[in-house]
Amino acid sequence: MSALKPIPAELLTDCAVLRTPEAGGYTDEDLIDVRIVRTNAITDYTAGRTRDCTELVMYFDCENSYPQDVEFAAGQTIVYCEESYEITSVELFSGTAPHHYRIKARKTDGTFRAE
Repeated sequence: MSALKPIPAELLTDCAVLRTPEAGGYTDEDLIDVRIVRTNAITDYTAGRTRDCTELVMYFDCENSYPQDVEFAAGQTIVYCEESYEITSVELFSGTAPHHYRIKARKTDGTFRAE
């Protein structure tokens, strides 16, 4: 049985920021060479009220994405294209060693504003 090959670098073209809540605010970490797939969805509860239900899936390769020592958990925030998404699930895929993470997140608000 051969080891799993890393996700090809040509598919890892996106960058994002991982925001982790802490007692005094947030810690931001730049995520480089990840793959993000975003799905746009709007729901209409009433004629005058809509809700943005956009979600994204981020793939983080354990060999080709950076930083390599990052830890993901539900409740953290991913900032992508200046929009905030709350992580709802984290899955680690492994062969003989960790291979990649699949992180699902849902949009929490409109535009991200740095503190």
